[in-house]
Amino acid sequence: MHNRNFSRTASPKPAPRWMLALGTPLVALSLLAAALPISPASAITLRFPRSQNPYRVCAKELIEAGVGAEAAAAACADALHPRDISRCALQINRKTNISGLEALSSCREVRRPDELTTCVVNINSKTKTQPAAALLVLDGCRRSLLPELFAECVVGLSGRLDFPTDKLVATCLDPKGTVSQLDGRPAPTPPVELIPPPAPPN
Repeated sequence: MHNRNFSRTASPKPAPRWMLALGTPLVALSLLAAALPISPASAITLRFPRSQNPYRVCAKELIEAGVGAEAAAAACADALHPRDISRCALQINRKTNISGLEALSSCREVRRPDELTTCVVNINSKTKTQPAAALLVLDGCRRSLLPELFAECVVGLSGRLDFPTDKLVATCLDPKGTVSQLDGRPAPTPPVELIPPPAPPN
């Protein structure tokens, strides 16, 4: 009789239902905590890998474009979006005969460097642009308010008209001024406000 009671008290009792219900969320939370970064520094490392640091990539691409170290450092540090200007300068340098430093100067002056790149590369690749006129094309794309549309104008006209590059650029930048020069009429000048002479003293 004594042994029977001892065996009953020694056998493990099943866990209450509330413990089983609570155990599953605790296990899930512990697994989630193990998967999360341990510190804020590790979170920053995961979100922004060192190899993808925009300033690092900017300096690397500008050096590849032939820009000096000091000029590259200053340009990247001064840019709000450093990858944009370095990509602009590198692509223009690779696909035209424009130096990286000359391309960088224009890339820093425009609001959308990617459109400047498209404009310069398209005109140089789709027209018979003389090597000496490459900088003229770069300046035209920089001055245009709509660089991609400006490139379409230059490329389209060059396919039908045997115009030199400088004339194509001037025409697409200022069509009205070009027409005035062709028909002999002077370009319109803005009105001048006439200031009346001061009244004589009494």
